[in-house]
Amino acid sequence: MAAAEFKPDAPVAAGFRRPWWAAAGWICAAAMAVIVVLLWRDNSALIDEGRKEIFELRSLASQQELQLADAHRIVEALTASNAEHFTLTSVKAHPQPQGKAIYVRERASLIFLASNLRKLPPQKAYELWLIPTSGAPIPAGVFKPDAHGSATVINPPLPAGVEAKAFAITVEPEQGSSTPTMPIVMMGAGE
Repeated sequence: MAAAEFKPDAPVAAGFRRPWWAAAGWICAAAMAVIVVLLWRDNSALIDEGRKEIFELRSLASQQELQLADAHRIVEALTASNAEHFTLTSVKAHPQPQGKAIYVRERASLIFLASNLRKLPPQKAYELWLIPTSGAPIPAGVFKPDAHGSATVINPPLPAGVEAKAFAITVEPEQGSSTPTMPIVMMGAGE
């Protein structure tokens, strides 16, 4: 009998199986691809979160800049050499309600501090009025006192350059009025 001759280029028999470790390279490549995709997703999420935090910090910084500008305006109004001071008092209530208005007409800056104000019924509020040397009273802020009767009005929108003869307070509907409702509760002229 003749021995079978081995030919290296001979086709492999259909029943031949490759060992499992032969696919290990492909399995590692697939696992690496999955890991890369997961890391990319995590990195994208971190980048989005970082952008959101940057936006929030910028927004907070803008708000703080506005608050700082308001604080500077308040300090300037309180310390201005040309600020006019007005003291408003009542003759009917005890303890004596008092209001102090500090006004700088060139800047339309007004700071009003009040104490010992009586509590108002629901739907009512106090309204501060700038009484100009000529013309109709100008609304200068609606406010309600706290539990101790204290209140403040800081830099309400006022036209610049209006010369004040006095400031007054009336009781108005909560949303305020365009003209004062009598009686005037407190009033004070410049000192």
